[in-house]
Amino acid sequence: MPTAGVTHDITISDAGGTNTRGFMLARQSGRRGWNSQDSQTISPRILSMGEVTHSELPPELELIWFQEDWSLGIGGINDRLDPKRLAFANKIDASVPGVLKPARKATLTAIKSGDTPNNYRPTGFGVIPMITAASVINYDLWLFLGRDVYQWDASDDEWDIKTEPLAADVQYRNAVIFGTNAVAPSWYVGSDITDCAAPYIYKAATDTNWTSSTITAGRFKYMTVGRNSAGNEILWGANHIFKTARTAGEAVDGSETTITLDDAASGHIAVNDIILMSGLTDGQETMLVTGVSGSDITVVRGYGSSATTHDNGAIISLYQPHVIKSSSDPSNTGSWSTAVEIGTDDSPITGIVVDGDTDTILVTKTDGIYSYTTDGQVRNLTTLFRQFGHTDNFRGAYVWNGHILLPLGGGGLLDFNYANATIRDISLSKLAPEQTALHGPVIAMHGDPTHLFALIKDSSTNYYYAMQANEVEHEGSMEFRWHVLAKLGAGGTLYPSRANLMVDTSRSDRRRLWIGYEENSVSSMPYYFAFGDTGNDEDDGYTNDTDAYADTVKWDANLPRVSKRYESIELETRNLGAGGRQITVQYKLDNADAWTTLDTVTESPIQTLNFPLGTTGKTLELRLTPALTSVGTTSAELHSFRLKAQLRPEATKLYPLTVYLAGKQQTLNGSIGGNPKADLQQLRAWDDAPADLIFGTPDKQDPKSVIFMPGSLKEQEAHHEHSRVPEYYVTFTLAEV
Repeated sequence: MPTAGVTHDITISDAGGTNTRGFMLARQSGRRGWNSQDSQTISPRILSMGEVTHSELPPELELIWFQEDWSLGIGGINDRLDPKRLAFANKIDASVPGVLKPARKATLTAIKSGDTPNNYRPTGFGVIPMITAASVINYDLWLFLGRDVYQWDASDDEWDIKTEPLAADVQYRNAVIFGTNAVAPSWYVGSDITDCAAPYIYKAATDTNWTSSTITAGRFKYMTVGRNSAGNEILWGANHIFKTARTAGEAVDGSETTITLDDAASGHIAVNDIILMSGLTDGQETMLVTGVSGSDITVVRGYGSSATTHDNGAIISLYQPHVIKSSSDPSNTGSWSTAVEIGTDDSPITGIVVDGDTDTILVTKTDGIYSYTTDGQVRNLTTLFRQFGHTDNFRGAYVWNGHILLPLGGGGLLDFNYANATIRDISLSKLAPEQTALHGPVIAMHGDPTHLFALIKDSSTNYYYAMQANEVEHEGSMEFRWHVLAKLGAGGTLYPSRANLMVDTSRSDRRRLWIGYEENSVSSMPYYFAFGDTGNDEDDGYTNDTDAYADTVKWDANLPRVSKRYESIELETRNLGAGGRQITVQYKLDNADAWTTLDTVTESPIQTLNFPLGTTGKTLELRLTPALTSVGTTSAELHSFRLKAQLRPEATKLYPLTVYLAGKQQTLNGSIGGNPKADLQQLRAWDDAPADLIFGTPDKQDPKSVIFMPGSLKEQEAHHEHSRVPEYYVTFTLAEV
């Protein structure tokens, strides 16, 4: 049996150790022709024509990660797929290409000293037209705080309380502008099913205060403005509560199932009606009517809510969650149309919007999206949702720049195209799959012509994320890209049905996003964020919160399994130094759990930070944390970073060999033998086959698993005389695997 270093210089065998052949190496000046060497892992780069780029540098010496644009927002995973994105960022604005900076400060507002509200539920806003004595139209910002209404005083940045429209526990939603008037839908406070509509409030542009509606048949949870068949502007109301002409004729305790009314029920209340029993001082309760006899009705108590007690004279209203109505004059001297049923009453309306074709009303319900045209046609455009209904489907629907945006009840966001009844999924779970906190429900949306804003409930904890979306062109299509303005809340109980936001356009020199929400049923005043041009107003400055940071995507140089040595990072910045403006750089290697602080950049425009010696890893992530000493009109800005590294791949051992094939050849142990033709044939076969081989080395080390390097086999005949067996020099290279 041939043995390397004993009988022959080398041996080569099939992978299973069979068919072992021994070979003698060619001698030159008494030396055997063999050596081992490391392969060149990376091919030499060839200088391309044109501008020299970082890619022209040998990666073993200098490998560059350069980024100067983060405008495609959060949700990126790695640099190969997402070169203009961040993994995540909090309180960071990267929406402008080439600039990464802190977002504006979330400013908590206050009530003017001496004004005491009845409660602190900031449930809605309104940018309301006001006509002055000189017939000039101005716009004022209003806040609905519990049952109170407040006007924003820009001179001292505080809320001024105004005359209370209705002395009841109600919540007003965002106001709808109807001509030069404003109308705000009203809900009662309670669980979702009992947040039934209260009388809406309205205000003409010439009025100082708001008025509560006294129209019996005009109580709605949702409103929008469209046009009638004549092309005239008209107000629509949806999810209707109809105040009947009947009241409780006696006190009702929490267990009675037969209720006596003040007069005959027939013509006012029927079997299978859902009624709401309420009063200014009573509790509020929905009931299902199962029988009617004279002035007595039989009911199922606590239908969707808890049973409670009611005083004699409690108001009885019909709950019609599937009904819409219209009005050309919603004031107390006007009226509302007859009811139009949209689908069935077992699927409540969750919103009403108008798309670009204002003759068509789009009504969202828990089981789908319905259209209503001025010719009286009702059509379910999305019958699929009959099987996937949800109590919160499409709540907070919003039309922005031609997009009909529809939140899903369980979390997610759809872009609905009315023209062809198609749906595009633009959910954060799709755009930012690894940022699971953002996969919760979209609570509210609002925008201006260039910015879309959303309030998203954390998917697992009691926090809200205030988000900004930009529509950008990417790879030939328009896509929504998101940025996190702030994480709001303290982790206490939230009430999403009462949260809201609105873009304030009351001042031409300033734009603000207003957000109101309730937490733990305690005092909660609204916040605002400035955006766009603020005129360098200190009140609209950049945040100095310490939790403002940006996490980059993973960088692996398109070689995720190859180690790199990290040398330095150069940051191009602006405005650093004064005011404590600086940027701290941290990093993580190979998906580590914790961040390692590299250093802090304090000088503009260029500063370089060096990694500690021996910093190596296959993947790298950066955390960039801008800091300001205080809120200010000037922010720390990052314009680019340039990270320098070197590839450190594992070397592959190569064995260039030259063997001498001859008959009657003396081997290492003195024996005589050799079959050059057969040996040459076997070498050719091994060279042609892709199979692994076993290589026994001259220095008697452990056998190596190897393959023939393709194209390395070279044959040279040494002797071929008459009656003599041919001899050969054969050169080839084996590569360790």
